[in-house]
Amino acid sequence: MKKFNPRGFSRRDFLRTAGIGLGGLAVARLPMPVIAQGALDFWTQPYGDTVEWAAFINELAEQFANETGIDVATEVINWDNAANTWLLVSSGGAAPDTADMFWLYTHSAIGGDQFGPLPLTEYQDEYFPDLEERFIAGALSDVFWRGDFYGIPWRGDIRPQIYRTDVFEEFGLEAGPDNWDEIAEYAREMTIRDSSGNVERWGLSFGTATPLQSLLPLYWSAGGEFMTEDGLTATIDNEAMRETLNWMRDRVWVDQVVDPNFMETGYDPEAEFQNGRLAMIMSVSDSYGADLERDYPELNGLWAMAIPPMGPARRASYSGAGYWGVLRGTDQIEESLKWIQFLARDDNMLAFAERTGRVSANRAVMNSEFWQDAEWKRVIVETLDYAHTSQHAAPAWSILVAQARGSVLYDLYYDAVVLQEDIDEVVTRAQQQAQEIMDQAAV
Repeated sequence: MKKFNPRGFSRRDFLRTAGIGLGGLAVARLPMPVIAQGALDFWTQPYGDTVEWAAFINELAEQFANETGIDVATEVINWDNAANTWLLVSSGGAAPDTADMFWLYTHSAIGGDQFGPLPLTEYQDEYFPDLEERFIAGALSDVFWRGDFYGIPWRGDIRPQIYRTDVFEEFGLEAGPDNWDEIAEYAREMTIRDSSGNVERWGLSFGTATPLQSLLPLYWSAGGEFMTEDGLTATIDNEAMRETLNWMRDRVWVDQVVDPNFMETGYDPEAEFQNGRLAMIMSVSDSYGADLERDYPELNGLWAMAIPPMGPARRASYSGAGYWGVLRGTDQIEESLKWIQFLARDDNMLAFAERTGRVSANRAVMNSEFWQDAEWKRVIVETLDYAHTSQHAAPAWSILVAQARGSVLYDLYYDAVVLQEDIDEVVTRAQQQAQEIMDQAAV
C-alpha cells in the first residue's frame, strides 16, 4: 500500500476530494436515500443502533398516521454519509419533504433561495406560537438564520469536563478543575510514570477521539472566533489563537501530561479514562455519562463531570444541534409542519432525550426528573449556559473542519501542537488558506 504523504497532497486535491472545487460548490457522488411516492418523506441520522432507531421513528410515524391520516416514510442516513448528503441536498440534489438536519447556517448559505432548508417564518405563529416559552433561548439561535425561522431544535450536543474522582481523592481534591491554570496544575500532579519513564497514567486529554472538537472550545475560551458573523472573513490570525495553541503545546511537550499521539488514528481517551489510565478529559459528549452508567457500572462513584473551565476570556462549550425542518421543493409543507409539531410535543421530546441521552432544547424535558436525577446530569444542564454554537455562516465551514490532513484547521492544529512548527507561521498560513477557501465557496 502506498504510504500517505500529507505534504504531497495538495490543498486543491483536498478540496476536490472533499467536494469543493475551484469553480464553486459541488459534492462527491454517494448513494442517496430513496424518495417514497405519496408518503411524507422524512430523513434522519441514527442515534444509537440504526435498526433500533428506525423502529423508534417508525413507531412515532404510526402514531402520527393514526391521528392525522398522513403516512411518513422514514429513511435513515448513515453518519458517514450525512455531511455529503446534506451538501448535495443543498446544492440541488434529491431532497425529502422534511428531515432531521444540522448546520442550518452552512446549508442555507449554500442553497440560497433555491435549495436546502425552507424558511418557515410565515408558519411559526400558527404551528409554534409558544416557541420562546417552550424552548431554551440558546438552542433557538441554531434555527434562526438571517431573521427567518427554520424549524424546531430537538437535540443538543454539549461538552462538559469529566474527571476520575478516585484519582482526585488521591491528591485531596473534591471538585474538578475550574480554569486552565488548575487543569495544568492538576494534570502535572496526576501524570504518573514508572521508574523507566513509561506512562502509567496520563493527567489530561483535551477531548475525545475527534481532535478538532477539542480545539474549538479552547479557542473560544481564549476569546477567539473563527470568522466574522457574516461568514465572509476568516479570523484565525490573532493572539487568542496563538495563546490557545501555545497552551496546548505546553501541555503535550513541556509538562508532558497529554499523550503526544492524541491526534493519531487509534487514540482512544475514553478507553484510557475507563481503565484508570487517564485522569481528566476536558470535553466529552453529553451522552457519555449515560454510556458509563449503562456499560461500565463498576465505575459508578469513580467519575464526575464539571462545567467547562474558565479560559483567558470566558467559559465555552462546544455545542452541536439537530433540528427538524422542511426542505425547499416539497409540495407537502403543511403535512411536514404537522409532523414536526407532533414530534415536538413534550412527551415525544422526552422520549427522544431518554433514547439518545442527548440534551434537549425543550425546557420541560430539561426540567424533568430524567435530567435532574443525577449530579452529572445537573452539570450538563448547567453547561448549557456556556454553549457556543459549532455552526458557522460560511458554506465552506464543513471543509475547514474536516477531520483529516489537508483541511485548514486540522493542519493548523497538527502542525502547531504535534509537529511543533513555528506558531506564527502556522497561524498566518491557516488564515490565508481559510480565506482562500471561503472566497472560493462563496462564488
